[in-house]
Amino acid sequence: AAQRLILDRGGELTTVAALTPAGEVAAYTVLVLPDPQGPRALQYDTVVVPGHRGRGLGRAVKLRMLERAAARHPGLRRIGTTVADDNGPMRAVNEALGYRRERGAGLFQLGL
Repeated sequence: AAQRLILDRGGELTTVAALTPAGEVAAYTVLVLPDPQGPRALQYDTVVVPGHRGRGLGRAVKLRMLERAAARHPGLRRIGTTVADDNGPMRAVNEALGYRRERGAGLFQLGL
């Protein structure tokens, strides 16, 4: 439903995945361009399947995504993403790729 909404509004989604030799997804990341001609994009999920962690796949799919985005969208200037404070490995990947912390966010939950 979220993908359909983005596309219906004229946006674009791109997914980059790392596959195992058997063709299973080991890692993936998704880039959303609300306006494919605009200067901003959002990097949605980046997931590395637990059995494949620690091999650099998160960095590899993000790096490939950045390369593709730069080639396909020359007007793109900023990519925003979110990472939990306790996700040290993904924060390290983002920092190594040039992402910089912009601001903190809080999520709250109430059980009913």
